Amino acid sequence: MVPTPDRLERLTDLVLVLLDARRPRTLDEIGLAVPGYPASRAARRQAFERDKRVLRDEGIPVLTEAVEGPEQYGYRIDPEAFYLPDLELEPDEQAALQLAVAGVHLGDPSGRDALSKLGAWGVAEARTVAQVDAPAALVPLFDAVRMQAEAHFTYHGTARAVAPATLRFRAGRWYLVGWDRDRDAPRTYRVDRIESLAAPGRAGSGVVPEGFNGMDAALDPWREGEDADQVLVRVDAVEGPRVVAEVGERAVVERAPDGSALLRLGVSSFDVLRSWVLGLLDHAEVVGPPQARAAVVSWLQEIAAAPGAPPAGPAEREGTEGAARAPVAHEEERPVPGPRRGAPVTPRIPGPAANARLRRLLALVAWLAEAGEAPIALLSDRFGISPVEVVRELELAACCGVPPYTPDTLLEIVVSDETVRAYLPKELARPRRLTPAEGLALAASARTILAVPGADRDGALARALQKLEAVLGDDHRLVVGMDAPPLLDEVKEVVDAHEQAEIVYHSASTDETTTRVVEPVEVVSLDGHWYLDAYCHRAEGLRRFRVDRIRELRRTGSPVTARADGRPGERAFVPGPGAETATLELEGDARWVADSVPVLARREGAGPAVRITLAVGGRAWLERLLLQAGPRARVVSPGALASVGAEAAARLIRTRYLELP
Repeated sequence: MVPTPDRLERLTDLVLVLLDARRPRTLDEIGLAVPGYPASRAARRQAFERDKRVLRDEGIPVLTEAVEGPEQYGYRIDPEAFYLPDLELEPDEQAALQLAVAGVHLGDPSGRDALSKLGAWGVAEARTVAQVDAPAALVPLFDAVRMQAEAHFTYHGTARAVAPATLRFRAGRWYLVGWDRDRDAPRTYRVDRIESLAAPGRAGSGVVPEGFNGMDAALDPWREGEDADQVLVRVDAVEGPRVVAEVGERAVVERAPDGSALLRLGVSSFDVLRSWVLGLLDHAEVVGPPQARAAVVSWLQEIAAAPGAPPAGPAEREGTEGAARAPVAHEEERPVPGPRRGAPVTPRIPGPAANARLRRLLALVAWLAEAGEAPIALLSDRFGISPVEVVRELELAACCGVPPYTPDTLLEIVVSDETVRAYLPKELARPRRLTPAEGLALAASARTILAVPGADRDGALARALQKLEAVLGDDHRLVVGMDAPPLLDEVKEVVDAHEQAEIVYHSASTDETTTRVVEPVEVVSLDGHWYLDAYCHRAEGLRRFRVDRIRELRRTGSPVTARADGRPGERAFVPGPGAETATLELEGDARWVADSVPVLARREGAGPAVRITLAVGGRAWLERLLLQAGPRARVVSPGALASVGAEAAARLIRTRYLELP
């Protein structure tokens, strides 16, 4: 009995057969030419469709074309669509791309996979510069933007047909800017709120009207709706400088010597603006027009008059033992996790999926087609797999080829004890085209580094990005914006100088301003904001400080000490010391909290309510969350926190909204 070939062998043979085809191959011809397909035609069709999906997911363009005969359709791979045009990257340009991918974390390995296709395996670890999370809809939207293909999705429960113009990253969020076909007007959509995204339309189906520039769209969160009204907001001296830096000088109507400011903001979504203002707690108030101020007062009155929380159930009384843990989105000053000694090792999941193995094997074959010979140890290091896996995959590749699978039609790869020799067509050395995910990863990583204040806009990375965009068809429609807090340069200087500093810091978690001496470790951008990781003498431990909340910085001239050493975490939010566990019940328009705040546990109720358990690192943070969520959010447990929202609302009415402005 002939053994069934490994699926990777079948996939590799399928690629080689379709790539070698001078005309489309029918399913019956493929079944005869590629070992491993079932004898039954129905089963063979199912197996082929699964394989075709794997190839297309890997960016391998399997074409379906009409043919004469009973099968009607045939399949082939166009070599020009399979191979990537030569980017002609100079050594310094390729090195710059490698450093960009190593320094920007997008949450998946697509950037490294892309570099492997360009011949840059074994990317060295580099200091994290930024973490830019990519929502699930981002890759297909990037594909739609670069192809100018119409995008169809659901947003806030409404079906949308949009001609996409740009994808823009700002303040930790991705936005799609485009032309809404049904409304015949420009619109901006938060990518993480897009639902039911269909596959992009055909290339060219989503061209925006002449004269529309996606770069002109405002990305302020309160401008997510339709036509804008003008609202006046006063921010006090504590938050004034930071808020002005966030919204821009054009919004300032008047500024007091102490740093407080009166702002005029164009508002098209008042609910979002109200949430933003209440997020500033006692430090901001809506002062006009009267109807806008009255709307905030009405919202606060509803919260202050909301009924008490229901009694805690057994699950809440017993705590969260066994609940899935997640980073907690609260403090800007928080402990930074270091390496854990003696932590349990997660068992390795046996064997990568077929598509990952195919991607790796094609990269191995392409590299060997260029190099000709290499030690197994070098291939192991370069491709990040064990020597045993190198041998296994290449011995399998040596069995692949095209019919009739005689020695002269197989991939000629000779594996010895220590080396591999390959006698392969030079055509196989050409890099494969990038998948949309890989193209996005390279472009987003490069644009993130170039957006860092002080980056060389005309250097090697910029030149590499220009060559890459010419192949991707991006044409500057992917835009990454990085904030530049007033003291960012000074913070970077003390980090580079390994020098202690005294900072005046306002914590959003406790709503307190304190002075402390810190020993800097590094500065990093996470979730759209810059953070300083440093040893804090006041807290006697590593802490993470949001740079835009550092109000003053003074260099002390003292060098950092060994206790500032450590490896900071890669997330902005981790539980602080003394964090208290709380359970919230959310209904109706407050349910957004469950999807926006990392939680420890989540449980859907029998009715419309959802209960979440989270860690609370400070009363001010919980006040902010409850004021933004509104009267349909309640603290279930502990009872000591049940009145936090109502008390905060009553306080704001009394101190900010009792008198006319």
